[in-house]
Amino acid sequence: MRKFLLLLPLFVLIGCSGGKTGKNLTIWESYNDEEHAVFMEIVKAFEESTGIKVQVQRIPFFGMESKILTALATGSEPDIARVDLAMVAKLATRGAVKNIGNFDTSELLPVALKSVEIDGKLYGIPDQVNCLALFYNKKLFKEKGIKPPDTWEEFVKAGKKLTDKKENIYGFAMRNTLWWHLPFFYGFGARLMKDGRFTLDTPEAVEALKFIKKLYDNGIEAGAWKPGAVDPDMGFQNGKYAMVFNGPWKIKSLKEANIPFGIVPVPRGKYGRPTPIGGTDMVIFKRSKHTEESLKFLQFLVSENIQTLWANKLGQLPVNVKSMENIDYERHPYIKIFAEAIKEAVPRPIIPDYQGVENIVNPEIESALFGKKTPEKALKDATRRVNEEIFGIK
Repeated sequence: MRKFLLLLPLFVLIGCSGGKTGKNLTIWESYNDEEHAVFMEIVKAFEESTGIKVQVQRIPFFGMESKILTALATGSEPDIARVDLAMVAKLATRGAVKNIGNFDTSELLPVALKSVEIDGKLYGIPDQVNCLALFYNKKLFKEKGIKPPDTWEEFVKAGKKLTDKKENIYGFAMRNTLWWHLPFFYGFGARLMKDGRFTLDTPEAVEALKFIKKLYDNGIEAGAWKPGAVDPDMGFQNGKYAMVFNGPWKIKSLKEANIPFGIVPVPRGKYGRPTPIGGTDMVIFKRSKHTEESLKFLQFLVSENIQTLWANKLGQLPVNVKSMENIDYERHPYIKIFAEAIKEAVPRPIIPDYQGVENIVNPEIESALFGKKTPEKALKDATRRVNEEIFGIK
């Protein structure tokens, strides 16, 4: 039976289990305003139940990495920090964060844990997980008398019918970054890594890029990735882009803007509906003097009751498997789509310099989209450069 635990006070859910310890824990986090408010409720409940005091400092999401790197150089890092999942490998390979192999991960989503498991060791805990789905404009679909697509073939047909260049309306809009292209690459059977090598030059990857290029060449895709173009979020909200990929983080703002949107899974292909995984992780720094308290907090944060509270208050996916059964889908109907999609999500491979990979791959894909290189040549060059420059493999 589904349990809606929000009706109970948070301290009742957790219970009190200890007196004052006199220990202070410092946490750097980068949540948005709504998430921060819920996070502070959780912190308060943790303090009341353990007696451990927590000092929270908010850091802008896109400023967290530079803030941490500066702190590591000056020895001023906190006990815990929330980081993008791509940063965990970088910190772990630098010996900056602790191996927390004794942490109980039995209730956590296996696909979310992959971003913090390096060489069989655990270097962090996922605090937030997400994936992608296809957002569509209900008004535009209704006007054309078509249903949202289920397969890639239907996606192309719908895109053609929805595109009206006289009205500056396009069937689809995309971003040119590797992560946002992964629904295509994964859907066509490509994978980023195999046996320690970057492998975006396979026939499957080439087929995917050819498909992406056709969307642009045939006028279905708006060219939203070009410098100076209207980005996918803005164009979708303005009713100029009928379909975009997006994640659960976008639902709230679209509702508040009264956008007539719907959400369906990533189109199905020969290899199912694989979607890239995104999210953030909490890490404990190597020089922390409060390892035991930090572990207690993280175990508290990802517990079933807390993750149920997080999911139902914010309309987000929980990282706790048991909490999936407690999501109020009547209140958050679209989250069910992401809860199903996460089952086919593909973990991001462990790459210490993931941004470096993007910096190489993105311009190569753009060169193919503009017709400066063939898809085969662009992906061959990208793969060679990543292996040489990022992994040191000739």
